[in-house]
Amino acid sequence: MGTSMVGVSSVDAGAGGGLREHKKQQTREALHRAAVRLYVKRGPDSVTVNDICNATGVSRRTFFNYFESKDEAVLDWDEDLPGASLADRIAARPGEEAPLRAVHQTLRAGIQRLLGHDTWRERQLLVRQHPRLLPRITARNRRTKASVTEGIARRTGLDADSLYVQTLAGTALAVMQAALEEWNPEDSASDPLAILDTAFDMAVSGFVAT
Repeated sequence: MGTSMVGVSSVDAGAGGGLREHKKQQTREALHRAAVRLYVKRGPDSVTVNDICNATGVSRRTFFNYFESKDEAVLDWDEDLPGASLADRIAARPGEEAPLRAVHQTLRAGIQRLLGHDTWRERQLLVRQHPRLLPRITARNRRTKASVTEGIARRTGLDADSLYVQTLAGTALAVMQAALEEWNPEDSASDPLAILDTAFDMAVSGFVAT
């Protein structure tokens, strides 16, 4: 079964725009947490948008300002750090790093950040338990691949459509997918970062058996 690939920025209290963005982020996170909590408790088919709105005290109109559907609210998370896209972060890794290692370390940092989100493990379980969520995960994974491809192209100076860039991006994301599928989110001793590191080490070594 497919799994999903990849914080809140600090706010300048003196900036009105910053405060507005902070409030919007808080509303988005409240809707997301309520959606996840209800899906875990009742299952996707027994939860409505109205249920999520009632749990957070917002209107349907407000809900749809943030999300197109209840499934989107459940699967919501920020793929990019504030001010730096995934492609930017891959391109900005130290120059001495090989391209595959640069992608590895960038994706690792993203997963480490997601592990700090109190709903990420539940989201991963929901995706595994409810196939109806897979189309949205697939769409998100396509966006992640596009960002990784762009980052590698910028880092190497090669065309994004080149065989090298496409193969490297596809390999990196396949490695991450395998690592996330190996990880057991129900087992606190199962460490997705350690599994990811092992998987990338195998890829870098040419999958030499040890």
